[in-house]
Amino acid sequence: MNDSARSAEFLLWGDADNSEALQHYRALINTIDDGVYRLDGEGRLIAFNDALVALTGYTRETLRGEHMSVLFGGDTLAISREVDRLRANPDEQSNILTLSIGTAAEEQIHCTVRVTVLETSNGPQGAVGIVRECPDCDGTGPETTEATFRRLFENVPGNYLIVKPGNHKIIAVSDAYLEATMTDRADVLGASLFEIFPNNPDDPADGAENLRRSLETVTETGEIDVMSVTHYPIPTRESGGEEFEERWWSPINSPVFTSDGDLEYIIHSVDDVTPIVQELHADGDMELLQDPDTPVDEQLASDVVLRGQKVLREAKQEAYEQLRESEERFRALVTTTSDAVFTTNAAWTEVQSVEGTNFFPNTDEDGSSWIDEHVPSADRPRVRETIDDAIRTQQSFELEHRIIREDGSVTWVVSRATPLLDDDGTVTRWLGTANDVTERVEREQELEDAKERLEAAAEAGAVGTWEWHIPDDRMVTSASFANKFGIDPDAATEGVSLEEFITAIHEDDRERVKQRIEDAIESGDEYDQEYRVWNDDGDLRWVVARGHVTYDDDGEPVLFPGALADITERKQFERKLEASNQRLEQFAYAASHDLQEPLRMVTSYLQLVENRYADELDEDGQEFIDYAVDGAERMREMINGLLEYSRIETHGDPFEPVELDAVLADVRQDLHMRIEESNAEITAESLPRVDGDAGQLRQVFQNLLSNAIEYSGDDPPRVTVSATTEGSDALISVADEGIGIEPDNSERVFELFQSLHPTDQHSGTGIGLAVCTRIIERHSGDIWLESEPGSGTTFYFTLPRADTTV
Repeated sequence: MNDSARSAEFLLWGDADNSEALQHYRALINTIDDGVYRLDGEGRLIAFNDALVALTGYTRETLRGEHMSVLFGGDTLAISREVDRLRANPDEQSNILTLSIGTAAEEQIHCTVRVTVLETSNGPQGAVGIVRECPDCDGTGPETTEATFRRLFENVPGNYLIVKPGNHKIIAVSDAYLEATMTDRADVLGASLFEIFPNNPDDPADGAENLRRSLETVTETGEIDVMSVTHYPIPTRESGGEEFEERWWSPINSPVFTSDGDLEYIIHSVDDVTPIVQELHADGDMELLQDPDTPVDEQLASDVVLRGQKVLREAKQEAYEQLRESEERFRALVTTTSDAVFTTNAAWTEVQSVEGTNFFPNTDEDGSSWIDEHVPSADRPRVRETIDDAIRTQQSFELEHRIIREDGSVTWVVSRATPLLDDDGTVTRWLGTANDVTERVEREQELEDAKERLEAAAEAGAVGTWEWHIPDDRMVTSASFANKFGIDPDAATEGVSLEEFITAIHEDDRERVKQRIEDAIESGDEYDQEYRVWNDDGDLRWVVARGHVTYDDDGEPVLFPGALADITERKQFERKLEASNQRLEQFAYAASHDLQEPLRMVTSYLQLVENRYADELDEDGQEFIDYAVDGAERMREMINGLLEYSRIETHGDPFEPVELDAVLADVRQDLHMRIEESNAEITAESLPRVDGDAGQLRQVFQNLLSNAIEYSGDDPPRVTVSATTEGSDALISVADEGIGIEPDNSERVFELFQSLHPTDQHSGTGIGLAVCTRIIERHSGDIWLESEPGSGTTFYFTLPRADTTV
């Protein structure tokens, strides 16, 4: 190891002359896969591990001695500010920075960086940083609530409080500050700094005035103000502010700015240096602090002397502090890079956890093998083979496997281990790290299972998927999608041009599909098309394709994903259904025409008999003729109703906005005579505007109002028409106070030719409500009723509103 490397390693780990400890540290750094680097006081790279070299692609010769900006570029300022902040506030913890690191290939890799400032009695000695690759980071970092920040601030080990500029109101204070100043948080928060710590009226000092002047300086300049050692007695807790305790402080006041650059807060941090001052007083050196003629720079020099005295007084604990700091660095590396650190004997029969979370089980020499006891049988051969190879080659290894924890649960881990060798090159122990990756493995397994289920469902449902990468005209599809277009599935999974798929579309549909694709790209609307394609067997198939376009930050189209389904069987069924409906309509028309002619003849001859032989017919004969004429008339109405029912789908008008108020007014005019004769009272609220066939909706209202009048009972009919909205639909109700309907018949009344009452009590063919149902279904709505016998019936139906857009 050359002198530069030894110097860097000393600064990285401290004055640790234990070669075994240094060997452990080196092994640990080579085991972890995060980058570790060391900066000198001027920000130059003087030491780094293999992981950083591998991450960036630079050689050691290229990086050594270079400024950190060669790696961090424009983010170098963020690291420098963090180092300056830690130097100014040595008791504070470092923040995790989310930034980018540059590679030798001129690429940028998202990562997180944590830095630690190294200091010795000679002053700052640069910093140590840990770099962790973070592919999912976008540079913004996690959001933290105000409550979380407050808890973190209150628990920092230093003496800190935060005040508002101008009025110096205290808005946050650390626990350590409360303890050092003998105050309570409830008394401090919201109060002015100088209300809590006033001057001692019996022995006024300059502390309060010096502090006020420093805060005003920060407010005016926006810069940190480091105050000299200040005499500032504080009230004792027991005296209620009547008595004061002598205190000497070393304060620093730092500005905090908003994102707009305006001063928002001032952080006031202090160190209680009273014991040091008292020691100087005992040694007769207090004139450095008490001479009013001492210039400001000498006062600052005395501050340095005081700090130096403090360092010298604590020098006897240097060995302990170095050991403690080394341990903290070790723990920080473990916390930052791994969930656990462990050691094993040379044969891996004994495993002991060293640091981190307690999920890595321990074994000893007297028990069974660690692999046999804590590795599931399915993973055991693979783990044993990897470890045996590492023992034979004396090389580090990395392996993902499962372990059985002490509580019997199974955890997925990534284990990394490196051998520790003695002077003869023999492996004495292994030092390793482990990360719990159970959540990631389970998530990957869930994604894999979901992918398999999706592929199975796609094959079963004749569904295919595609992604058209627009800039490079590359269509990447599933195998089932490619088969639909007669394209090699292997080539399609790699990506082929869009034109290859377009050529498989039937020539009569091709231009329409191309135009719809262009429209979707230009407008950003959903793509939804049905067309015919020639598949790999040369058969013509119907498909439906749906997708959408995604755009980059500049609004340029970049990706067009979607799915396709084979609807050939549905199209065939639709054609058959259409042909069946046409035949049904022809039959209904023919039947109505052919049946009505004999009925007209029967009715005419009956009326002729009645007119010619009226004087010869007795009462029974006249009644028989009346029954026959009435029956023929009812048959004619039923035939007309059947014809009307069969033509609802084929003879309806195209949908357009319809004012239901106007439709209802026309119906009331049509029923004017019945309304007058029955003395009916019809009230209506304002009705909405809907999309529909005005003529058919007129039939619905006419049937419902006629029924309401017909089945009103002995009292004059009272009918109420109202409407409400339900999302994009209008809900219409027609309520009467008539005889009502039994619950068992609430569905049967909507069936064809279903009449609940004899014809001698109520007229009707049993077709009206069936016609209403068919019309509402054509409008994609629902119709139902609610009724209580003897209390009336309310019919409800829904229609699509015409004013759903705001």
